[in-house]
This record gives sequence, C-alpha cells and structure tokens, in this order.
Amino acid sequence: MSTGSGPVRRVVRIVNPLGLHHRVADRFSRTARQYACTVTVWNGDARADGKSLWDLIMLVAMQDAEVVLEVDGPDSLKAVDPLVEVLASPGGEDYTI
Repeated sequence: MSTGSGPVRRVVRIVNPLGLHHRVADRFSRTARQYACTVTVWNGDARADGKSLWDLIMLVAMQDAEVVLEVDGPDSLKAVDPLVEVLASPGGEDYTI
C-alpha cells in the first residue's frame, strides 16, 4: 500500500516518567524494523533514525517532550499507529511486539 502523498507525520507527547529511555527506544526500534518504510523521529532540531536504538537514545526526549514521528514508504499507513502507541506509552516495558 502506497500513501502516494508523501510522508505521514504525527506529533507524539512522551508521557513516560523516564522519557524515551533505553527499553522504550529498544521496543520502538524493534517495531520500526518490522516495516519497509523509513522511520524518523524528531525532537526539536535533532533527528533520529527510528530503526536505530542509539539514534533514538541520543534524542534525549524527556517526559512531556513533543516529538514528531515521520514515516515514509509503501507501508507507512500500516506502521504509524503501532509506532505512535510505543512512543505514547506511559510504561513502554511491554515486549509483546
């Protein structure tokens, strides 16, 4: 399925008290790697490859930060909701991907 209209973007508020910490970043990158589309997360001017655990950690997205999730590619519409769910999760410790 192709969106045909460019990237899909969502603004997501990080509610986890620890921010986008290692376990959440790991879960997010594992989920992102299940899709063919490119996944990018922006925190202000800082950009991360959503499929890279270390890129995500280097964003230093703390609690209450609003990040921009951008997905672009053939399965972007399928990928965006599961990825938003991981970022917006108050816990992020669930590894049932």
